[in-house]
Amino acid sequence: MKKNILLLINGFGIEKADSYSVYSTELMPNMDRLTREKIFVSIPNNYLEYKSAYRNFSMGINYPLTYTLIENNLFNASIGDNQVFKYIVAQVNNLKSRLHILCFWDSDKTIEQLLLFIRELQRETIQKIFVHLVLCQNSVNDYESIDKGLNTLNYEAGANVKIGVVTGESNLYDLANCKDLAKNFITEFGEKWKDLSKKVEVQVQTRMIPRETRTFSVTPTYRFEENDQVLVFNYNNIDITNFRNELYAQKFRQLNFDNVPFYSLFPIKAEKPLPFMYNFAVSANYTLNSLKTIKARCLVMDTKDKCSFINYYLTGLRNEVDESLKYLPTDDGFIYDATKVIETIKKYDNELYIINYEIDSCKSFEEIKDRLQKIDVVIGALDTYIHENNASMFITSLYGFERMLYNAKQELLKINFSGRVPLVIDDDEINLAEYTVNEGSLYDLCNSILWDINKEYDVEGILKRKSKLFSFLFKKPKQKAETPTPEATQATQPAQENGEQK
Repeated sequence: MKKNILLLINGFGIEKADSYSVYSTELMPNMDRLTREKIFVSIPNNYLEYKSAYRNFSMGINYPLTYTLIENNLFNASIGDNQVFKYIVAQVNNLKSRLHILCFWDSDKTIEQLLLFIRELQRETIQKIFVHLVLCQNSVNDYESIDKGLNTLNYEAGANVKIGVVTGESNLYDLANCKDLAKNFITEFGEKWKDLSKKVEVQVQTRMIPRETRTFSVTPTYRFEENDQVLVFNYNNIDITNFRNELYAQKFRQLNFDNVPFYSLFPIKAEKPLPFMYNFAVSANYTLNSLKTIKARCLVMDTKDKCSFINYYLTGLRNEVDESLKYLPTDDGFIYDATKVIETIKKYDNELYIINYEIDSCKSFEEIKDRLQKIDVVIGALDTYIHENNASMFITSLYGFERMLYNAKQELLKINFSGRVPLVIDDDEINLAEYTVNEGSLYDLCNSILWDINKEYDVEGILKRKSKLFSFLFKKPKQKAETPTPEATQATQPAQENGEQK
């Protein structure tokens, strides 16, 4: 079987016309050379975070299977038979307390299902429901649907339903911001907005992505009281450990949080196990299963905090440990040292190596340039390695990003890598004369990589072999390599907007 390296520059993409240019031939000369010498295209990719991207890469699924599970339960009215649902309703009614729904808002579908869920609760005569919204979206463009969703909830959910707190998901993971978020739920401290559309307008003007929205509140009297019940309305495996710990550690009010029980739709990570309504749905097709089919093994290199999530998606939404899928934490930054990367590949005898770089965590324009420059050095070393060892390398990104960042002059610039990502295939056998690339998804790309490892993996992917007649007619004679001029290299860098080679 053939060794394959999937080098991911997550966050990197084809720059849109409104983006301040980051990519240049001088910054990434090895990448630029490969775009000219090897198969280079762009592929459509609207993901802006790694969880959704890995889900699609592994299973070809754009939305969590959990959406379908909840939808079926809502439409066939079987949600009322769920034991946790019945217990929550009984507790709220017996204790004459309120229900808080902490909703992780991923897409328009979230609000559609939340409204249906609330109507089921209203049939159970619950008197007071507070909806607290955790924004998970990663693009300023999402504010149009957020504005619509906020106003729909405000005016259509019913008189007994009020929006309480709105916050960005990132606040749950930053300790300082999480303290403020918890304080908001305890004392109603913080920023308050009644005009939701005006607040959204401010967010758009400041170019603050939804996921990083500062905490604000909409309706008063939403603070937690003893005997209140809290339902986390989640579709993904999220982490509320910091938030729960801050609630227990607070010294603002005499409030026993053992008497404010939490539940969730699906299992979540917390400081202790919490009751949940449903188990996650699992997929029949996923990367680990395909690896085992072709008797291949994979080593994933990424930061320690992401390895468990990546494993969850590569195993088809299962928390499964398997010898065919290993992880190597990269927190010490060894993947930016070309020599150490080559040594690691030689040390671990695997058929697939996934090396995860990312630029979306960079805090400035200059930091992005510095990181891309370091990654390019590694690309050059790996290019040499694969030709010496008859291996293959796919260079792409599982997702792009869109953000406002400062440059060295403290000017605020828009970096927009959303929409399409580059794909370079560095392989002596997969060449421009014999192969073309179909328009396809990350899942199609995954299938092509597995096929390149073992040609017995006969599943349609993103690569297509040209007919022999076509290959003969368009095969170019070999020419001596010449040193490209600055004009030539500039003309072949990844294009803007339409994502095609210039």
